[in-house]
Formats: sequence, structure tokens, C-alpha cells
Amino acid sequence: MQAMKNDITQKKASYPTELTEMQRRFCEYLIMNEGRTTRKDAAIKAGYAEGSAAQEAAGLIQNPKILKYLQTRSNEINRSFTVTKNNYVRRQQVLSQTLVDQGKIEKALGFENLIGKATGQFVDIHLHGNINDISKADKLDEIKRIRELQKERLAAMKEITIEPDEEETESEKLGKKILKKLKKTTVN
Repeated sequence: MQAMKNDITQKKASYPTELTEMQRRFCEYLIMNEGRTTRKDAAIKAGYAEGSAAQEAAGLIQNPKILKYLQTRSNEINRSFTVTKNNYVRRQQVLSQTLVDQGKIEKALGFENLIGKATGQFVDIHLHGNINDISKADKLDEIKRIRELQKERLAAMKEITIEPDEEETESEKLGKKILKKLKKTTVN
């Protein structure tokens, strides 16, 4: 048992951990309600007396440990809300899966479309003009051009993304699950 305890390493927070519970609550309330609260209100919510909350807040906000905690914790929270391609795709997958679990497969297809577009699997192509004004040879040339452009895009996407060798991706698993549920609903 002792050997196992030695193998486990504790992750250290990059912000000060020696704040009191009330100081930590003050900071968390300020961060989570940024722009919607005052320092005095944060001090009251943290447990400081209403009569001296303004003075306590003024003193707390000048404490270097609290300032460091506020800065580091704000950065940490902001990073978690940053929209990246992976965060976006993961969110769409969660929403799609929720709808599938609720039996709303038709509504999940919209999220699957968004996932496909975000990952470069689906591309919208809009052609404008009157198709009758173009000769058959020009139409065939345009189709070839679009196909080549699509091949180049797919090749570029393969270079950018790392695809798993044999393991199914989340989208593939979700797609199979949707198809399975669709087959069940059409059979019934």
C-alpha cells in the first residue's frame, strides 16, 4: 500500500492555495460574476459582515496572493471557454448524442451536418447563374474543376488531421448508433 502512495503524484495548483476559505469564496464569486457584481457584494457572499464588507473587499483586493489567485483562476476559466475546433466538434457531438438518446434522431442530423462541416467532411458548394446559358462542354469542365478542388481540399485535410488507424472515431460510432436507431424505427 505504501508503494502505491509513492507512485501517485499530487497535481499542484498554479495559483496560491494558502488562501482562507472566505478569501477563496470571495475570489470565486468575483470571477464567476465578473461585471455583474461589486466587490462589496462578493465579500458579503463570501461570509464577511455586511457592515465591514466594503472595507474587507478593499483590503482583500490589494492582497498580492488574492490578486495572483484572481489572475490565474480567471485565465484558467477563460481557457476552458475558448472556442476551438475540437471544443466545437465535441459540443456538437454531445448535443447530437443527447438528442439521439431522447429518440429525436431527425433533430440530431442537423448536429451531424455541423460536425461534418467543422471537420471538413462536408463542404457546401453554391453555384450561381443560369445553367442553360452554359454549353455542355463548359458544364463538364466546371464539374471537373470542382472535383479537383474537392480532392485538393480532402488531401489538405488529411495532412492537417491525424486519423486513427483502426479505432473508430466518435463521429463514426455516433453515426452507426443513429443508423441502428433509424433501422429500428423504420422496422417498427
